[in-house]
Amino acid sequence: MSTWREELGTSHEMIPLLQSIFANVSDAILVVDRGGQIVKVNAALEQMTGWTEEELVGRKHICELCLGMATCLEETTCADCFFKQVQLPSFEMRLRTRDGREYPVAASSARLPDDGNGKLVLVIRDMSAQQRAEKERYQHKLTNYVIQAQEEERKRIARELHDGVGQALYSILVGLNVVGQSSLSDPIRQHVNDLLQMTSKAMEEVKRMALELRPSALDDLGLLPALRSLMKRVEKSFGIQVELHAQGERRRYPAATETALYRIVQEAMTNTAKYAQASQLGIVFEDREKEIVVTIVDDGVGFDVDQTLHTGKGLGVFGMRERAQLLGGTLDIRSAPGEGTTVIVRIPIQKEETEHGDSRPDR
Repeated sequence: MSTWREELGTSHEMIPLLQSIFANVSDAILVVDRGGQIVKVNAALEQMTGWTEEELVGRKHICELCLGMATCLEETTCADCFFKQVQLPSFEMRLRTRDGREYPVAASSARLPDDGNGKLVLVIRDMSAQQRAEKERYQHKLTNYVIQAQEEERKRIARELHDGVGQALYSILVGLNVVGQSSLSDPIRQHVNDLLQMTSKAMEEVKRMALELRPSALDDLGLLPALRSLMKRVEKSFGIQVELHAQGERRRYPAATETALYRIVQEAMTNTAKYAQASQLGIVFEDREKEIVVTIVDDGVGFDVDQTLHTGKGLGVFGMRERAQLLGGTLDIRSAPGEGTTVIVRIPIQKEETEHGDSRPDR
């Protein structure tokens, strides 16, 4: 049976190979003597910590770099330190860099068996990028959950307004009409007429609120009919001429896609109506088979996009972008003072998504 020396070559041949591995491996490696003094480091550790080999070897103790370790049983602590173990295959430690920063790293340690001085080898891998990615995934899931819960609550409140408050106001209106047809004195008749007008206005307001919360057309008929209904309300309320051009196949999309696109267009139109001083607004809806592209263009006064976002005034823009990103899409806003505003949103969509969803055509 061959030994590891025979399989890998003579010890003389192994030295350059081991040195090359030590120098070029992407994980940081440091060697510590029995007293905790650093006796050897590789280039990856220098890059990770900012310290040079000359600053570390023979000058630094391991505790000057390590701020405590954590395992699946304990939070970050110095108790039961890896330095006391013969071998610890996996743990997390907090590493201090030369400029005073602290960040988590994954590590493993092993004491060299043939070394009479009891040297310990510590292999370290930077976990900050992985943790950032994990945090972003968690934030993505949380935001998606919040938006879905918000839409469900909007739908519930809109239904309650329509079926509850709206129907009650309608009954009051019918009753006032009956009373108004009776023989009444002029002052009382005028009072009844005033109540009729107030009730009618209240019904219109309830209807408007229900539509703003969740238009029934979005669930029953699809995205394009809901957008056309939104256009009519904007034209009536703000006096802006709105045109919609739809290109490509007319079909239903996944509910999350339709809701996101509707909210993005709604926010863009609301911003135009409130701030742009525009007289015309155009919407181009393109079904490109694998993606949906919606372009909203107005002839308003425009604005400085970067300045608005940096000053924290663009919360609506952040919301639009968040909705697009949750579906793997993008949102681009192009504007400048005096040049109007263009909003372009792209949402990828797979063919099977529509086949498994509602196959009715979007009218």
